Amino acid sequence: KLMIRIDHCENLIHFTKGEDKSLDYESAYQNLKTIIKTGELKGSNGMILGGHNCVCYTESPVRCLTNKGQLESKYFSRYTPFGLQYCKKDVFRNGGRPVIYSTRDEAEKQRGNADINWRYVSYDPAMDGRLDFTWEREWRIKKDSVPVRPDLVKLVFSSLVWIDRFIEEHEKEYHGVDIEDDCEECYCTREVTIMNFTDFLNNE
Repeated sequence: KLMIRIDHCENLIHFTKGEDKSLDYESAYQNLKTIIKTGELKGSNGMILGGHNCVCYTESPVRCLTNKGQLESKYFSRYTPFGLQYCKKDVFRNGGRPVIYSTRDEAEKQRGNADINWRYVSYDPAMDGRLDFTWEREWRIKKDSVPVRPDLVKLVFSSLVWIDRFIEEHEKEYHGVDIEDDCEECYCTREVTIMNFTDFLNNE
């Protein structure tokens, strides 16, 4: 049985950035839509030892990224609060693992070891936070891409305003109708469940 811990959750989140890795919310939102349209979350090799393509996630629970229900801006200094949430068990089953926070010297010893080098992240607490990303609690999966499907992924938005916009734009772009109208010629099932912060924490 899983130990109940406030610093633990069963999910991993990949937060998006905008064009040129910017933190502009509009650009990051459009990036999220592009990921959904293509049906895949592509990996990248930036700062990955060995040059492997990896998809990266954070293990940090939502309660650790928020303050009284509001997103804590200091935790999003590198990301925007738009993302895709995956089940940790599924990621692990497919080869995803938590990174190894270690010194550069120790990582260099594994540079030629493709089985593990992609997991190393440089860490030195003596540098007063300049080389400390342990708060991200990063996970990686060594793949060129991972699928984005409703049965695998939950979408993460910063507020109901962005959710409403996404649903409205989805209806117009995919079904050619306004949110209040029905698409008589469309036979697909369109269902959405929106979880608020409190409900999400209870499940977490």
